[in-house]
Amino acid sequence: MRLREPLSSTALLLVPALALAGLACVAVSARQLALAAAATGTLLLLPVVFRLWTRTWYRGLVLRGVGVFLVGMHVPLLLGGALAYSRIGCEEGGCPKLYLLGVLVSPIVGTLSSVVYWLVGRPPV
Repeated sequence: MRLREPLSSTALLLVPALALAGLACVAVSARQLALAAAATGTLLLLPVVFRLWTRTWYRGLVLRGVGVFLVGMHVPLLLGGALAYSRIGCEEGGCPKLYLLGVLVSPIVGTLSSVVYWLVGRPPV
């Protein structure tokens, strides 16, 4: 009989990070920008506190995290623009709303990308 390994703290922190990102996305779609900003700020503080308490910081970690943030932030922008341009699922005048939703969700996706990198990322060899 093989014993199961306990979950790592990284895996345990990904669940609240995904929940905070989901809450922020729902808040954006409900036009509750204060709640979305609070959830995104909490999502950003999660890996910082985790790294300070449990792991050592290495050179370039913050710069790489910012780079991953910028790359992740552009995914909903490009997706919203592509969907609005190709008019998939757009009604009369509904396409700018789709692109605007991509603009509002982009900081959340960028922050989630950075959180996943900071929680899972390994130092370069």
